[in-house]
Amino acid sequence: MGGVENRAQSVSMDDDFPILAAVAASPTHSYQVLDHLQSIGVKATRSTVFRRVDTLIAEGVLEARMERGPRGHARRTLALGEEGRRRVSESAARLLREEPLESPFFSLAVSCASALDEDSLPGILRARMARAARQLTSEERDLRLGPGHDEWETLTRERRIAHLVADIQWLQAALGRRLVTGTERPRHLPEAV
Repeated sequence: MGGVENRAQSVSMDDDFPILAAVAASPTHSYQVLDHLQSIGVKATRSTVFRRVDTLIAEGVLEARMERGPRGHARRTLALGEEGRRRVSESAARLLREEPLESPFFSLAVSCASALDEDSLPGILRARMARAARQLTSEERDLRLGPGHDEWETLTRERRIAHLVADIQWLQAALGRRLVTGTERPRHLPEAV
């Protein structure tokens, strides 16, 4: 989807994920999808979003229901179809594993985390936290024991360490807040850093 871009670097991803995630977070209208994407830093043009929504409806990925707006005009309310739920679940799991926490795509994945199998989310977050902890240990060791570093290299390493610490704290908070019993779904995760 040529009109949806990320301001930050992103792993390769399903081009429809931003649209599907916005709909998964709350059944909505096309213009609200566009506003939501732009508010979190995803560049999207109106024509691209509206064309993709029409295509996703035709493919059965999204479902549309006509309703009357507050002033009596007709508008489509969008919801995920079965295929849309499957795509969101797969893409969200991948992005929660790989995407930087500060990325708008990570925020989208968090917003639709309830689409994941309830047992997979803690496992994904724990594995990510373990990976960040290993990276943190390595960075701190290299800073202490590595050969002499110039000032910029030291500052860069300290910045990476600070980001890893923040990521670990966020992941710990997300796991700590997920006190789910029975068949309840996770409701709220902390905002991405």
